[in-house]
Amino acid sequence: MSTLEATAGGDVTESAAVGVLDGLAALGTRVSLVSGALLHRAQPDPPLRRAWLGSGPLVLVGGFGTTDAGLRPMHGWLGRLGYDVTPHTTGVGMGCGGRSVDALRRTVERADTGAGVHVVAHSRGGQFARAAIAAGAPVRGLVTLGSGFDLYRLGLPLLGLAAVLGTAGTLGVPGAATLGCLRGPCCADFRTALRGAVGVPFTSVFTRRDRVVPWRASRDPHATNVEIGGSHLGLLSDTDAKRAVAVALAAHEGERVAPEANAG
Repeated sequence: MSTLEATAGGDVTESAAVGVLDGLAALGTRVSLVSGALLHRAQPDPPLRRAWLGSGPLVLVGGFGTTDAGLRPMHGWLGRLGYDVTPHTTGVGMGCGGRSVDALRRTVERADTGAGVHVVAHSRGGQFARAAIAAGAPVRGLVTLGSGFDLYRLGLPLLGLAAVLGTAGTLGVPGAATLGCLRGPCCADFRTALRGAVGVPFTSVFTRRDRVVPWRASRDPHATNVEIGGSHLGLLSDTDAKRAVAVALAAHEGERVAPEANAG
């Protein structure tokens, strides 16, 4: 085969990979837009309680294919609770784990006003958030929603999707994870952080009806594990999910204050 033929073949293969990646991103964006709009109307905010009110910066992290529009129901609810919310959807969950963690850490550092930042993260965004904490991000508490931390429990659809994205990145698609991210050194710290101690108050919210992330992969020995009803996308918009997040954030503040009070 000539060099020209090989180059042309590579261009075709890369173009196909770009098409797959763009298609996945577009699908994720459309699902996020539609679900964010429809589920927000179908699932009202729970009655606001004084005990849930908070303040300070909070970073809301999306997962695969999530846009700011998909985060809107939870974003609005967190704003009602009193938090200054910064949405983070950089890479829409499809990038290299290590680079995605670095991007999230920078967002958290920009949001920090000196006392640390609350983080609420959905799906793969919860993986990035946990690893960002291990990398030193100034986080004061973490709430994850349908995030899979036990990679051995992830189902074949998610592993297959990771392989597709990894192939696209390996072929040179900008911003995509590579196959090396699955087992290579670039994301070794990221993978290790998914099973290590978190070091801040940590609540993992999950639903057994999750058809995207197996619920057992979301249960974590280092977290307060909270089960609610609903679907994977509903964890960003359902009434029960909003209530669980409000309760968790309030509990995290109590966990932070108690040691300081006891020390006095």
